[in-house]
Amino acid sequence: MRLGILGLGSMGQPMARRLAQAGFSVIGFNRTRCRADALLQDGVEVADTAEQACDVDLLISMVSDDEAIEQLFWRDGRFLTMGRPGLAHAGMSTISDTLAARLAAAHRQYGQSYVSAPVFGPPEAAQSGRLYIAAAGDAAVIERCRPALKVLGRVDVIGSDPVTANVVKAAASFLMACVVEGLRDALTVVQAAGADPKQFAGLITQALFPTPVYQYLSGALAKQLLAGGQAIANPFIKSALMSAASADRLGVAAPLAHQIARQEPPLPLPLR
Repeated sequence: MRLGILGLGSMGQPMARRLAQAGFSVIGFNRTRCRADALLQDGVEVADTAEQACDVDLLISMVSDDEAIEQLFWRDGRFLTMGRPGLAHAGMSTISDTLAARLAAAHRQYGQSYVSAPVFGPPEAAQSGRLYIAAAGDAAVIERCRPALKVLGRVDVIGSDPVTANVVKAAASFLMACVVEGLRDALTVVQAAGADPKQFAGLITQALFPTPVYQYLSGALAKQLLAGGQAIANPFIKSALMSAASADRLGVAAPLAHQIARQEPPLPLPLR
């Protein structure tokens, strides 16, 4: 199986490297070519254009957001893979459910297949094959993709409509937004009362929430608060926005998602 990867950033690079190490023929494309050249020594071919990376059996996209997908796949009124019937595309980026639906429809129009397969986990998990992958789409197409996906981590099939996977990914990341909101308020109150936010973070992650998510986020937020960042913004607002939009589309109430989505734009937080 020849694989193409669009997006060789912090997640795409270790994914491409691991797939090449597993014996797949891999060609990748990154909009900033120089950032991908290091992969040449790992046996990954680096394409000069996105079109070159699409001349494959399975295409994987791992780019930053909706805008990046729009720029890659719809340019000059043409769909990127329109001349490649039979192609399978696994969309592994964190994108909106509405864009996933557009991708699925466009691929069908040109005799291609699309599955959504967003991932959970940091770059280190991609390199070591410990990602969690939520896959949704036609069962036969998922099976076509499975040999490559299982090299990257655990594959959970969660539905037959690709959109389902994107709703699930946004909802899960929205829970991270809720964690940040709760920790931010709690740490601020604790500091105002004269207690040490770092000590509080250590206490709650031992007594109440002994999980990596709480351990890392509470420590990072406490450090930022002590450095004078009282107005700590929530870096997961994007996911709250997506979940709120999905709720509106599906006709269900999601008051907390809407409340968090109305927050100020996120500021950088050193998340791993």
